[in-house]
Amino acid sequence: MEEHAMNICIDAGHGGRDPGAIGRTPFRLEEKTVNLAVALRLEQILESIGHNTLMTRRQDRTLSLRARAHFANRFEADFFVSIHCNAAGTPNAEGMEVFHFPGSTSGAVGAEKVLGRMLNRFPDHRDRGVKEANFTVLRLTQMPAILVECEFLTNQEQLVFLANNQDGLADAMAEGVIEWMTALAVV
Repeated sequence: MEEHAMNICIDAGHGGRDPGAIGRTPFRLEEKTVNLAVALRLEQILESIGHNTLMTRRQDRTLSLRARAHFANRFEADFFVSIHCNAAGTPNAEGMEVFHFPGSTSGAVGAEKVLGRMLNRFPDHRDRGVKEANFTVLRLTQMPAILVECEFLTNQEQLVFLANNQDGLADAMAEGVIEWMTALAVV
């Protein structure tokens, strides 16, 4: 089977006036900054192997959740990947998880592939699993969509991890996205 270029919409969560989660210890780190760095690296990897990427944002700007989904729909993306960092009221919460829209079989496949690659790359991280969620960007997109939670900014150790492993996270996501595309092409 001949492989063809896919259109992948990469959504760096939050941005502009919306910083997302903010880690404060051992230093300040805003979610929007991590998300964008990972998204830009993911774009670079996917484009280098011949896929087309659509970026909801390339800089620190405010964008509504609805606008992100409509952007992906307007450009008829084949896949939608929203990148985030997690936060919790308790400082010891940690782990990686990936969400898909309830009942989306293809979204579930993507979530499994991406989370699997991330945990394979970073085996010492807690597996919080693949989960269903009625998030706006998953509900309003018309293509298979996932929302990735890389780690917890509210955990000191994981904040340092997020500051230092953005390329590795993007590499693992890229591997998972490629596996996802391959799996759906076979179905």
